[in-house]
Amino acid sequence: MGISATIGNLSEAMDVLLGSEIENKKRKKKIVRAKIQKKIEVESILPDEVESFPWAGYLGIKLMDKIIPIIRKSKSTLVFTNTRSQTEIWFQKILENYPEFAGQMAMHHGSIDRNIRDWVENSLHRGKLKLVVCTSSLDLGVDFTPVETVIQIGSPKGVARFLQRAGRSGHQPDAVSKIYFVPTHSLELVEGAALKEALLSNSVEDRQPVIKPYDVLVQYLVTLAAGEGFDQKKIYDEVKSTFAYQTLREDEWGWIMRFITSGGDTLKNYDEYSKVELIDGLYKVTDRRKMLFHKMSIGTIVSDLSMNVKYLKGGNLGTIEESFLTQLRPGDVFSFAGRNLELLYIRETTAYVKKTKQRSSRIPSWLGGRMPLSSQLSKMLRLKLNEALHDNPKDIEIRKIKPLVELQSRRSAVPKSNEFLIEKFKSEDGYHLFFYPFEGRLVHEGMAALFAYRISKLRPISFSMAMNDYGFELLSDTEIPIEEAIKKGLFGDDELQTDILKSINSSEMAKRRFRQIARITGLIFQGYPGKYKSTKNIQASSELLFDVFSKYEPDSLLIKQSFEEMLQFQLEESRLRVCLDRIRKQKLIITTPTMPTPFSFPIMVDRMREEVTTEKFADRIKKMQLKYAE
Repeated sequence: MGISATIGNLSEAMDVLLGSEIENKKRKKKIVRAKIQKKIEVESILPDEVESFPWAGYLGIKLMDKIIPIIRKSKSTLVFTNTRSQTEIWFQKILENYPEFAGQMAMHHGSIDRNIRDWVENSLHRGKLKLVVCTSSLDLGVDFTPVETVIQIGSPKGVARFLQRAGRSGHQPDAVSKIYFVPTHSLELVEGAALKEALLSNSVEDRQPVIKPYDVLVQYLVTLAAGEGFDQKKIYDEVKSTFAYQTLREDEWGWIMRFITSGGDTLKNYDEYSKVELIDGLYKVTDRRKMLFHKMSIGTIVSDLSMNVKYLKGGNLGTIEESFLTQLRPGDVFSFAGRNLELLYIRETTAYVKKTKQRSSRIPSWLGGRMPLSSQLSKMLRLKLNEALHDNPKDIEIRKIKPLVELQSRRSAVPKSNEFLIEKFKSEDGYHLFFYPFEGRLVHEGMAALFAYRISKLRPISFSMAMNDYGFELLSDTEIPIEEAIKKGLFGDDELQTDILKSINSSEMAKRRFRQIARITGLIFQGYPGKYKSTKNIQASSELLFDVFSKYEPDSLLIKQSFEEMLQFQLEESRLRVCLDRIRKQKLIITTPTMPTPFSFPIMVDRMREEVTTEKFADRIKKMQLKYAE
């Protein structure tokens, strides 16, 4: 939180580290900041031609031939992608097209076996590898002096993340860090220019402190009780002295103590939830079985349950989420850790495989694949987009994207910083509404649901929704009364939280958060090493507990935390509120293009990904591009 070169709110970070407001005032404090400016060079890899209709992921692979000469001339290169799936794909594509790198390149991400990752890191240190395709698993806390060049595939969606990755090259005093930016679609060139501007102005994202995570406090108290025990008054004072829990009330503390000693009002009749007891003034865990279960469940990083992937003869490759592997049948081929593998069989929590020469397009996908645009980068993006309207933009990326922006301007409009754009048109699919807040996918997901709910209150209407980091679409089979909705307060913040909760399946989304909370608090035992419970089993158990708490103890702090985290992390409510406030102050522009625009096209493509069809996805896109080309 405090020792970082890439944190925007250092003063707040200092307060978090020093504790509550009372503790803060007692202590001397000082921020130590080096006056040395790290030299970072950013160069975008530009396509020969800008597509008039960009769609995510397509352009990146097309630019592979342009990054190979960069890799060849560098002693060692890190190619960063944003997801583990992208890492697998890029590794495979480079090896297929440039077999010369066989034996000189490797892959690194969090699901690959630790021994393999250690080998990759040691080989980088010794200068034995020319190329490593990786995720954020290599962007923090590592120092590879031989690395000369970093290549970023696609926008990292945040300034801090881009800075960290750039810093992996030139990791020596006075050395220049060189990073190449490879856009994965045409509009991402604007993000490349925005990243450069953010680095020049040192605009880095704030890191928001977590306030009152009750599940972590429960785990901490049971951990103390499983050791030497704790004195309630002493630990309460200690907890209150921290920044995160300085507003913890006595009634909340009382609820937590009842929860760990008896399971609370709801679970008091079930012995397994009564973990802690008072003995000679100290709270302790005395039951050896409960103590063992707790020790095997300690940790606050929760992910989907994974299965080991092993060769039949015993070599371990890493882990893949259960949800992917259980869809496969013996004999199916998939790619993982840079190898083509045939599934032999699954036994308990291990998938046994063998190498195969058969090729497969099946790549494992992991939870949390898409990163949302940060608030800092979205602000810079809106500024850079405006510069494309100038006669001679200073950034090469903006000059390259200018024909696309001019096409957008001819068909609809390009919103200035004081304007908000809405596009509406009719197609064979129905009536379309496109909104462009440029605020990131998570905010747009919440805003799309909110607007759909508020419009449907005016008249019965059903919507399909799609979104990306730049905007979102509402699609209906009947005309959408957008002008009437705006007059009736579409962008208002009156009863905003109530409307958000009504506009989504809030209970279902809160259940997803509760699964993590239930595992951190120890409500659910995940199983013994090598004999973990299935995701389906854990999901059913957590949903049952959620329903029980909701019905019999709706004021449970764990239920409260589930809904608060849903609003904060899944829908970014505070950022949505700020965005609505900005829109209300902007000039509203509603255009009626006769066909999709460069801004709306990639959002339509995102919606099409979800549709089931026998026609190849790429072929459908080509048809659309030809249909709507000028």
